[in-house]
Amino acid sequence: MSGPDLKALYLAHRGEIQDYLDRRLRCKETAADLTQDTFIRLSEQMSRTPIANFRAYLFSSARNLFIDHTRRQAHRKGEPLDLQTTRSLEQSTPTLEQAAIANQQLTVLNDVIQNMPASCREVFLMVRVEGLTYIEIGQRLGIPSKTAYSRMVKALDLLKIGMSE
Repeated sequence: MSGPDLKALYLAHRGEIQDYLDRRLRCKETAADLTQDTFIRLSEQMSRTPIANFRAYLFSSARNLFIDHTRRQAHRKGEPLDLQTTRSLEQSTPTLEQAAIANQQLTVLNDVIQNMPASCREVFLMVRVEGLTYIEIGQRLGIPSKTAYSRMVKALDLLKIGMSE
């Protein structure tokens, strides 16, 4: 992947990754540093193997960097992590099997979304990705907000059916 592509990923996801880390660390400076480290890891990984889902990779890397940072901080202070903290950090890191299952589910989810009628898919993405309200969607698409709502209900029904197969 070229430099501009990495830059586009950075511009698209930096804010949410940094917010994610800031909520956990409660330190904007450290969150900014770990966000940079997350994108460095992404850059290094992109040169080795293709990445199917950049956003998932970024959040996984950010979570792992947070765990590493927390462990280092406790070690520097000479304080062992208590058992509960250690368990909660380890439980937040998925195993390879869990990651593979999640990847398969993500593939199925993507297929279901791509096979939805265009009108349902469009509303679903506006609600779930862009965070728009039904009123905002109605205004954008020139349809009543109730129509946007009914399309979302249909999309959710299709997802329920598609994910249970």
